Amino acid sequence: MEDIKQIEALIEKYYNGETSVEEERKLQWFFQTQHVPERLKPEAEMFRYYYLRKNDESAGNLNEKLGDLIDKQSHKNVLFGSARSFYWISGVAASVLILVGLWLGFNTNIFNNRQAYQDTFNDPQLAYLETKRILYLVSDKLNEGTRNLQNLDKLDYGVNMLNPVFSFGPGIQHLNKLSKFNEATELISKKNN
Repeated sequence: MEDIKQIEALIEKYYNGETSVEEERKLQWFFQTQHVPERLKPEAEMFRYYYLRKNDESAGNLNEKLGDLIDKQSHKNVLFGSARSFYWISGVAASVLILVGLWLGFNTNIFNNRQAYQDTFNDPQLAYLETKRILYLVSDKLNEGTRNLQNLDKLDYGVNMLNPVFSFGPGIQHLNKLSKFNEATELISKKNN
């Protein structure tokens, strides 16, 4: 009985976070035995779980996992640094390439190799007549496209003829006011009778 009171005091200290490692081992050892009172069964299950869990994960395994994580993180840092320098170097190389291309273009007169326009007609009167013929052809093609639009004029004429019909709407609203006046006069005449 004295042992159980001491265990209960240790459990209270455990929940308050005041136990030492030795006291926690004492609690684990107690709960590994089969003589656990009924009221301490939930704590027994908890400490058994912690005991089994502790045996599953050893300290060496934890150190190994931490080492792997550190290696992965340092590898990421190395890759990120090299990627950043790669982008910087490729940007500089592209700029240099553009500058070299522009310099070569202006120095080799690629842009200045324009041919002078030459007259295709020796007779100015003939050139005038040919230009006039081409402009008439363009005008005729444009007029062909606008002939179909003449039907739209007919439609527009019909819509304009319907405008008086659209003005009935406001007139009808005024008539509604007149019907309310008629209702009022009917009410007055009923009261007078």
